[in-house]
Amino acid sequence: MFRLTVFIIVSGLQFLLYTRAQRWARARFPGGTKARVILAAPFVLSSLALIIMLFAGSIASRLPGWLIAAAAPPFYIWEGGTIALGLVIFAGMLLAAPVRLAGAALKRIPLTAPAYKRAAVHPAVVRFDGSRRAFLLRGMEGVAAVSFGGAAYGMVAGRAGYEFTETTIPVPRLPAALDGFTIGLLSDIHSSTFMTKKQMDVYCKAVMALGTDIIVIPGDFVNSQTEEVYPFAESFSALRAPGGVYGVMGNHDFYAPDPERVAREVDGCGVKLLRNDNMIIAKNGARLALIGIDDVGRPDRAAAHMQSAARGVPDMLPRILLCHRPYFLEQASSLRMDLVLSGHTHGGQIVLGHIGAVALTPAALASPYVWGRYSRGNTQMYVSRGIGTVGLPMRINCPPEITRITLRRAQNVPESDPHAQHV
Repeated sequence: MFRLTVFIIVSGLQFLLYTRAQRWARARFPGGTKARVILAAPFVLSSLALIIMLFAGSIASRLPGWLIAAAAPPFYIWEGGTIALGLVIFAGMLLAAPVRLAGAALKRIPLTAPAYKRAAVHPAVVRFDGSRRAFLLRGMEGVAAVSFGGAAYGMVAGRAGYEFTETTIPVPRLPAALDGFTIGLLSDIHSSTFMTKKQMDVYCKAVMALGTDIIVIPGDFVNSQTEEVYPFAESFSALRAPGGVYGVMGNHDFYAPDPERVAREVDGCGVKLLRNDNMIIAKNGARLALIGIDDVGRPDRAAAHMQSAARGVPDMLPRILLCHRPYFLEQASSLRMDLVLSGHTHGGQIVLGHIGAVALTPAALASPYVWGRYSRGNTQMYVSRGIGTVGLPMRINCPPEITRITLRRAQNVPESDPHAQHV
């Protein structure tokens, strides 16, 4: 159902663009049938490729690697550009709808119809309408250039490299001996064609270079295929931290045909999976509890998993929860978690801009927690932008992120943190 919904939405937006593109071709090349046929070709080919990708994965998996490597970048750039243009056209239709409805009504009302018809053929109105159409035509050409250029940038450069983020988080129950305890956070790997072992090796070295006490990975080790876990396991088997490396399963790990094999390989490579379980971590004679839950989609199940995973943890210990999705801050706060570490949102992945700490991204429609620091009561949460991609393999205004978190006793941190978002 999800894949069918994606296909309907993408195809609908591309159909809107196709109809406008044919109008453009008729305006630019009057009588040019060949130009319109050539213009139709990429729409047809991309639709066939989308159908294969969404509904015939077995066919795609049998294609030669060199063909996938050569065809994937132009396909995704085309998809990204056409989806962006389709959304612009759809937004324009919504804005123009009241004017069109008003015009249609004026044509049919006996008192206004004659005047409306006379005004429509007035030379000044005709000249204005012609200049308006020319302006819109040039404007759409400019929007097309920006859309495809932005998609190419996001595909080639936007998802390359990474950004270090450092943040200090107050923990009221933190023992004095653990003041300054550090955590390396790396999320949403999405091992796949677009996250190779070579790339993962770079990220592993980068997060280890932070020299943190522990390293955590809150889910999405693979993109959606079981076999994708093997390059991940080969790369991340080199990951080390004095207090250990820990992780939890994300939604894409469960999308794999054999999620239990994914879990075994991740756990076997040295990333200790916490599956509705906890681990007591000790340093300098003091302890804290690291709690991890499997990915869930509903708040009630998340709360039940948290309760089960925290069973046996002494009340006086600070509690750090690894939870793939950041949606359950309220439940974590009610269960007295001190810190929640999540990913899942990719920071929006495609971000149009920022208003203060708020990211303007489609991901904000699904979650109020997109990236960075949040708090509810005494519970803090950090949401990582992650390093991988999903859907369209591109990032715009949202570079991959590796995070170094330092825990402090609450009284050692200023009460007002400009980077924290309170909900």
